[in-house]
Amino acid sequence: MANPVVLVADDDSAMLQLMVRRLTKQGLQIHQASDGREALEKLENYSFDLVVSDIYMPGVTGLELLQQAKEGDPQAQVIIVTAGATLENAVEALNNGAFAYLVKPFDHFSVFDNVVARALQFRQALLDNERLANIQQRRGDMLEDEVTERVQQLQRRRRELQDLLANLPDGVLVVEPGGRVVISNPTADIWLAKDRSDPDQPIHKYLESLHEEWASSEWEIDLDATSLELIMRPLPKATTAERKVVVIKELGAREEPSTLDLPWKEIEGSLEWLMSRPMDKDVSAQIKALQDLFRDLKIKVGGPGVHISGFAPQWSELTIPDSSRTEDTEGEINSAESIDVSTEDDPKGDDATNSDSPLRKE
Repeated sequence: MANPVVLVADDDSAMLQLMVRRLTKQGLQIHQASDGREALEKLENYSFDLVVSDIYMPGVTGLELLQQAKEGDPQAQVIIVTAGATLENAVEALNNGAFAYLVKPFDHFSVFDNVVARALQFRQALLDNERLANIQQRRGDMLEDEVTERVQQLQRRRRELQDLLANLPDGVLVVEPGGRVVISNPTADIWLAKDRSDPDQPIHKYLESLHEEWASSEWEIDLDATSLELIMRPLPKATTAERKVVVIKELGAREEPSTLDLPWKEIEGSLEWLMSRPMDKDVSAQIKALQDLFRDLKIKVGGPGVHISGFAPQWSELTIPDSSRTEDTEGEINSAESIDVSTEDDPKGDDATNSDSPLRKE
């Protein structure tokens, strides 16, 4: 505190000038008043770091000046000096905020000088503490504002992530050990509800096995006539529980395997029976071709794009003419049953079906 300003008030002019000289030697700015009223006017018009006042003065007492100085500046220090000291006055002055209470005449001028120095040091300490408190308050306010802004940013980010998860076409789950779901988006909730209605509960079973060493990171299941792919990835360990994220991707409607409603065993058995009958070489070659075609169809029947035109002849009604009678009875044939068996991109089948079958109904 550079060049502190001091107000000295005493109705004893000799004591007033003595105190002024002692304070001037300390390099202080001095204002002096010869009575209480003049001192009160100066307090109303100026700010002072220290007030040194006699307790008994005409008009306004030193205790009233003490009260006025503290009201104007709570950190201002006041020293009360008096020639007629009493215990009651000393206690009252100290209770009202006086820094010290001195009795005139001073035992030694150094006592006065030391009390003044300590009073100014105490004021400087109070001002420093107040300034530091203000700095801390401002820092606290800034920190509070920063924390508030950070929390708001995190809340906005959380809402954005929730909106993103809610609009994803795939289901997303965050799973803890034991298959406990802690986070899920609406799409995942739909599949979980369907899974609970399924007797097998394939999703629940997969989630329960996620934290096992043998658990697969990708799995396909069928649920509600739909094929689903479950994809698992571990999350960074942020808590004591190990969490994993599972994505539920819809692969599409489950395709039922196509079947061909044909009496396979009956056809195969009939062809074998035909081959066991006596016949000429041409008929035998035709039957052998049918057997080869039938064998190819059995191989291709599980693949896509296979179509067999339907026929249902009663093999028990078919007969094979004796080879010796073939030439004699050729003119008596009234009709022929054709057996059409076709496959996509099968030239062998086309050749077989384009040949005239020697089989005739009697």
